[in-house]
Amino acid sequence: MQKFMNGNKDLLVDRTSLIEKIYSIKQNAQKRRTNYREGQLNRPVSFWIKEDRLISEIGKDFTIILRTRGCSWALSEHGGCSMCGYYLDANKKDVSATQIINQFDHAFDDKINEITQDSNNFILKIFNSGSFLDEIEIPKNVRNYILEKISKVEKIKEIVIESRVEYITSEKLVEINQFLDNKHIEIAVGLETVNDYIRNCYINKGVLFKDFKNVLNLCKDHGVGVKVYLLFKPLFLNEQAAIDDCINSIQTLISLGVNSISINPMNIQKGTLVEQLWSQNRYKPPWFYSLFKCLKKSVNGKDLEKTRLLCDPSGAGTKRGIHNCLKRECESSAKERLKHFVLSQDLSELDRNGYECTCKKKYTLKKVFY
Repeated sequence: MQKFMNGNKDLLVDRTSLIEKIYSIKQNAQKRRTNYREGQLNRPVSFWIKEDRLISEIGKDFTIILRTRGCSWALSEHGGCSMCGYYLDANKKDVSATQIINQFDHAFDDKINEITQDSNNFILKIFNSGSFLDEIEIPKNVRNYILEKISKVEKIKEIVIESRVEYITSEKLVEINQFLDNKHIEIAVGLETVNDYIRNCYINKGVLFKDFKNVLNLCKDHGVGVKVYLLFKPLFLNEQAAIDDCINSIQTLISLGVNSISINPMNIQKGTLVEQLWSQNRYKPPWFYSLFKCLKKSVNGKDLEKTRLLCDPSGAGTKRGIHNCLKRECESSAKERLKHFVLSQDLSELDRNGYECTCKKKYTLKKVFY
């Protein structure tokens, strides 16, 4: 059993049925997983360049999604997180080191000329449906190959990789710094909330807040930044509870000195407990109104000078993602205001003149029930 269980026996009873349910759903969904063809395993899942917020300027991000065996937590007997369906994109069998390197090279070589010729600075984000620092998923030689190749591109100023806290060690941080001593590095951690009960009994994350804080201090000691993912509106929270939880999480993390916070509004992914409850009308994705209220209440201008606040919702404006009434004008206006806030880090952008929809009255009446 995980370390967090050993010291928190009171969580075991509450988590047992949740784990069993998540595991059962994912076992059934596993039948849809496939072994990809050789050609597919030598190409990344996806990669792109788009406008994004860097630490102190607007620039561009270069995102690469690598196909691997998937998240070790999701593939374990603990079942993974209640909202995560990324394991369905992973290969059924292990993906070789050579194949992962080929995936990275394919994306990197395709975009390198565009990056070097662009007047903007870049942030490189590497995603792999799990943990970049999990050496079962990304072998050490692959990690070092990727980091060394990145280090040679002057236009790439910032790097973001993802990892669960248990894979972040002093030894790995030293290695990362040896390759990227000229870049700003952030390790993105899916903390989801500062509330241990919500994180482990509703989300099934298998992480304690105290363990996150230990890793945060370790990263600070090595001069490596930390980016935190917060889940907006986990299962079993209504809109107001989601707002309150996220405000508390943002303010707590800013006080701890994290470098970046990324708010991830719930989106309904296939093969998850969230999808099952959503299909039974027992869960609804959050409203944009709730997200904007949370952002405006949680931070001020001084906070945003210290901590970058980000939000790029998956499935935004659709029935499976954060949305209001699904009217095109309403959703487009909300997405545009959110984008401008993230790029500028100016809270007034959330109130900029836009489409005023009558659905706000409906939201006000229903937010305590859904």
